[in-house]
Amino acid sequence: MNTNRRTEPFRYTLKEPVTLDLHILSINGIQVPSKPVRAVLFNISRTGCHLSLPLNINPENNLVRIGMEMNLTDESIYLEGILKWNREQQDCFHYGIQLDIPEADIECLPRVLRRLAGEGKILVR
Repeated sequence: MNTNRRTEPFRYTLKEPVTLDLHILSINGIQVPSKPVRAVLFNISRTGCHLSLPLNINPENNLVRIGMEMNLTDESIYLEGILKWNREQQDCFHYGIQLDIPEADIECLPRVLRRLAGEGKILVR
């Protein structure tokens, strides 16, 4: 009998990383002026993603809420989330984002991910 013990959603690695505009919405619950920062998206799942920024932000000591406009297909999607971890690598800062998707939009991201998988643009890990 084959039992699936997976407790986390599949993570989809983009064959070609995607550049997007990221906005820092708030730090420790205080709204900050929104100015777009160029970010590079490496992988994504239904609950989170991994990206890099040219900014050093410390998510261990700060609650940082972000918003991202992604054009993964011809359908643009907007996602918000919280920075969970970071590490410096090759003069860039990598972050793990915990996505916060409203109930009304819960099927939008999986639909986009299925489409990308069908087009061979992402790999399942």
